[in-house]
Amino acid sequence: MESAHRGSICVSAPDGSLLASVGDPEQFIFLRSSAKPFQLAPFVASGRFDEYQLTDEALAVMAASHSGEDRHVRLVQEILRRAGLTSSVLRNQVHAPFDRETANRLVRDGEAPTALRGNCSGKHAAMVLFAKASGWPIDTYLEPGHPVQRMALEAVSALTDVPVEEIITATDGCGAVTFGMPLRGLALAFARFADPAAIADPPLRGALTRIRDAMIAHPELVAGTRRRVDTAVMRASNGTVVAKGGAEGVGAMGILRHAPGRWSPAGIALTIEDGGAAPRAVNVATCAALEQAGVLDGAQVASLDEYAHPVIVDPDGAPSGNVRAAFRLA
Repeated sequence: MESAHRGSICVSAPDGSLLASVGDPEQFIFLRSSAKPFQLAPFVASGRFDEYQLTDEALAVMAASHSGEDRHVRLVQEILRRAGLTSSVLRNQVHAPFDRETANRLVRDGEAPTALRGNCSGKHAAMVLFAKASGWPIDTYLEPGHPVQRMALEAVSALTDVPVEEIITATDGCGAVTFGMPLRGLALAFARFADPAAIADPPLRGALTRIRDAMIAHPELVAGTRRRVDTAVMRASNGTVVAKGGAEGVGAMGILRHAPGRWSPAGIALTIEDGGAAPRAVNVATCAALEQAGVLDGAQVASLDEYAHPVIVDPDGAPSGNVRAAFRLA
């Protein structure tokens, strides 16, 4: 062994009971982009989303950390057009597309990245549309005291069972509010996302169901068409897993009620201590956790081999090593 990545994994039932873990379920994390479905939920629950007559594809990209491919850009543009807005209202980060081929093409064509290519542009478009439909200020939609951000915080609190006053808030990489809590809170939220049946508030319950189903139906919009573990896992699981990762080594999956394996419904949350510098560890841990939970069979695991057992190659492309999981859920 040459290198190792440490982390923690937590598996929760929708009632909050701990089903399995590795490491420390109480480890502090920021939810980062794993919270996007919950940040979107108040918009959908309010009925304002339907006023724009948008599609399930729009829901998926609003909950996404997309790869900045052309289809993602066109969809976010269409979302903004429905509100009579342009990309100038978006305040998310500008960076090169996550999709390597798209990023290389922009360089060849001399095209600079824009906010639309940023992986969080769908989330920010949703926040802007929610603010406009509700009559709230648009230019301050990222401020912690804005109603959009307050309602997102309340939704996260309801789903994680962490009181609002105990959630540590900070600024995410995209400029919006992010939420800090123990790892088990994220696992619980994804257990309830996988099976919202016990959520007492009917509009919130319905919103989460719609967002979950849109993500599962359009996994390539949640991440990308190439080299994105969330998309690959949702494709391989045949509709039994909803997945959404985040920055700094955070990952989360919801196992739906009709999934095979030991636990269904359930939520799995993980964090890798060295953060975003080693996404290979997140990918490996994600696949290993689903395999150990019995959610994926042998053929499905094999289809995820590039994520589950990434190969290290020499200059000629020949295998010289690989990355393997070294934990057992207990």
